[in-house]
Amino acid sequence: MKGAVSLPLWLDQVIETHCQAFRRPGYPPRGLIRGLIRGLTPTTRAVTIADDIMTSVTDNAPQTVTWSVIAAALTPPRNYWLITINPDGSPHVSPVWGGVYSGHFHFYTSRTTVKARNLARDGRAVIHLESAEHVVIVHGSATDLEGPNLSSEVMAVLDGKYDQPGDGDYLPSNSESYDVLYRFRPRKALLWQLADFEASQARWTSTESR
Repeated sequence: MKGAVSLPLWLDQVIETHCQAFRRPGYPPRGLIRGLIRGLTPTTRAVTIADDIMTSVTDNAPQTVTWSVIAAALTPPRNYWLITINPDGSPHVSPVWGGVYSGHFHFYTSRTTVKARNLARDGRAVIHLESAEHVVIVHGSATDLEGPNLSSEVMAVLDGKYDQPGDGDYLPSNSESYDVLYRFRPRKALLWQLADFEASQARWTSTESR
């Protein structure tokens, strides 16, 4: 652009840092922000405009919610995706059944499974709802509570939730092959509704050990 000024390196770096903080591809539009600023003089005025633009972008950032909102969203679904870490660092994805008791998400499996062996070595994991329309993604770690039948309260939640014909064959209360119960310790969570993606985005971050 004729007559435009070059951005100082520090200002260009500030814009890039702010944009990366949103972790959304192509948003905010770096090119548009830089283009607007380059057409302005003097530089002090450009800085003021940059502040105004970044404030506007910040106003559209995902809202913050409480853990109770996340726990409520985790309660109804029938199926969940569990992501664990393989020995070589690659992700392992597997479906699980689970339920929420006393504000904590619990799930179970057999110790012979890949996911259980992964969690015994590295407890870090991610829980994701089966649905891609109603998204809830929770990052955290899994705590081994030993045998499922040691927690009658959690078993009651699972038995009441999975009550369709044939479900009993896949519940710890009826099969000794499901010999490990986990309580998920959340670290952060994201959620949104696909039909209203922009307005429904929300996040939660732990401020204490759960």
